[in-house]
Formats: sequence, C-alpha cells, structure tokens
Amino acid sequence: MSDIVQALLSNVGLYCGPQVDPTDETAVSRSIARVVVSALPGGGGVSMNYEVLSPGGERVHAEQATLARTKKGVVLVTAHNHADIVTILHETDPGYFPADDEASPFPMAIRLEVPEPGQLVYTWSYGAPGEELIVRDIATLRLIA
Repeated sequence: MSDIVQALLSNVGLYCGPQVDPTDETAVSRSIARVVVSALPGGGGVSMNYEVLSPGGERVHAEQATLARTKKGVVLVTAHNHADIVTILHETDPGYFPADDEASPFPMAIRLEVPEPGQLVYTWSYGAPGEELIVRDIATLRLIA
C-alpha cells in the first residue's frame, strides 16, 4: 500500500489552493479549498479538516477525515456535510479509497496524492445512488503554514 500517511505526517499544517470540477465546462472561477493536516497521537495517522468555499464565499463542502494505518492496511474515515453517516474507506491502490456498496449512501471514492513534499491533491469522485463514479472535485493544495 501507499506511504501517504508518512508523507502527510512529514508535512503537517495548513494547505490551501484551488478546487475545480472537471465536469463543469461553464465554471468561470474556481472554488478555494483549505485542509488542516494534524498528526494523530503516536504517529499512526493524520486528521484532516477540509472545507471548500465557492467563488461567492459560501461553504459548499465541510469534511473531517482521519487517515490512519491499521493492522489491515490504511483507512480513511470521513464525515462530511453531504451525508448523515460516517464512511470508512479502505485503501485499494496507493492513495485510493473507494466506498464499497454498503459503506456510503451514494457511490464515492477519495484519492489522496502527495506529488512532492508540501503539496496535496485531494480528489472526490461520486455519483447519485445507482450511478457510476465521476471525478467531480479536485483540490490542488500547497502547505502555507
């Protein structure tokens, strides 16, 4: 599996940057994303407080996630404002966390990438119940503090 946990533990802090929806061809301006990455006690993972503001300043996404190593691999536990349940995602490929059919009320997957120290790409794919996954939100963030 990936070493995404160690990559983020090595660069905790505030990440900021643009978020785009690659399916929205009419988007004139980008949303702004912010992720605060904090180390968990013992160094077994990180917590991520993630929010997105629209160009008009409205908060359109709020998420609290924990990325952690377990005896069975890396998991991402996420709670967000688009569902009233917590979703536990298991890493299937390096940095890729898809929901199985029973884990989420809608198809979803999250991809986390650290292309270089101090950079985080946080990608959400989702669809309506019964639909296929589509990459809809890509936040490209830089560590600023």
